[in-house]
Parts: sequence; structure tokens; C-alpha cells
Amino acid sequence: MSSTTGRRAWGSISRDEIVGAALGIVRRDGIGALTIRGLAADLGVSRMAIYRHVADKDELVAAVLDAIAAQDVVPSGIGTGPWPDRLRRVADGMRRELGAYPGMIDALVTHGGHGPGALRLVETILEILADAGLDERAAVRYYLVFVDLVMGRLHREVHGDPVAGHRDASLHAKPGDRAGLPRLRAAAPHLRDVTSDDVRRAELDMFVLAVETEAARR
Repeated sequence: MSSTTGRRAWGSISRDEIVGAALGIVRRDGIGALTIRGLAADLGVSRMAIYRHVADKDELVAAVLDAIAAQDVVPSGIGTGPWPDRLRRVADGMRRELGAYPGMIDALVTHGGHGPGALRLVETILEILADAGLDERAAVRYYLVFVDLVMGRLHREVHGDPVAGHRDASLHAKPGDRAGLPRLRAAAPHLRDVTSDDVRRAELDMFVLAVETEAARR
């Protein structure tokens, strides 16, 4: 908006409105489309009105990340039920919500998440791991593994798996090259049937088994 015509009164906009509008832009057009100028135009305010609530774009992106974490990543009722199911629900929420906002997985890697919503997510994961029987030291270790697993899988889904071609090449070997290798020959037809969801679920199953094994040692 190039003139003051139609602008809202000074001081009439809140931080929550700013973050909500930013969420809408990112969900619709991706993180690359989020600018202070464009956000101000969408809201009908000056850029200075935005800067009253956020210092710069980095702070705005951090606020958007925190809002995503606070809204639907941690589902209601997460404190009840078997801990493996609760952990899978958190993983699904992280993947679903971050995946709904193009570019946010990269923003998370760059900016991190340290607001109330992000901290509540961390607290929730640590609580689930404690309910699984881990002490504080083990819970921290497995928390880090869990986040790497979920975020790494989502990043590969968004950007592609850089090692997939090399990893799968042997399974796609020509029939003549598979002669005398019965396991490889039997496995090759099934490679095309394995989806990213299959791998993601298997990774979570392995993680749950590892936590159960760790807890049983205590």
C-alpha cells in the first residue's frame, strides 16, 4: 500500500494479529514470500507499525515458528495413553504442521525455536520419555535423537534424499549382476513398494524399541 489511504489507526494492531497474518502468508506462499513490507500491506498498516512489535524479519520468523509449535503440534490429550502412541502423535504433529508451511523446516534449522510454544513441545517430549522409564540423562539423549529423526525425515521429504540414488542403486542392479545373490534378487522387486511413510514408521518403531530397551536396563 503506497499511501496512507485506508490504513488502520496507529497503535490499533497487535502482535497476535501480525503473527497470524504472517502465518497466513507463509502457509499460502511459503517463507520466501514473507516480508515486513508485504505483511504491512496485507494488514493495512505502515512498516513502522510492524516494527513496534517485532524488531526485524528474524524475530518475525521466530514468532511464526513458535506459533506453529504452540497451535497444533502438541495435540490435546497428549498426557494420557501409552507413551509410544503419544510419542507418535507428537511426531505426526511436528511433521504435519511444519510441512503445511513451505520453507519452515529450513527456517527452523536456521533460527531454532526458543519461545513458549517450542519450549512446551520440548517439555512434552521429555515428559513422554520420562513416562517411558528414562532418567533425565537418558531422556535428553533420546530427545535429541527423536528430533533429529523427525526433522531429518521431513527435510528429506521436502528436499529429496541426497543418498537415495547411491543407496538404492545396488537393489536396482541388473538381473545378470544379481546372479548368485539370492537375497538381493528376492528383495529387488519390493524396493518400488517401499514409501517414505513406510520408512518413517519403521524409524519410529526402531526408536520406540530403543527407548524400551534403555528403560529395561534401569
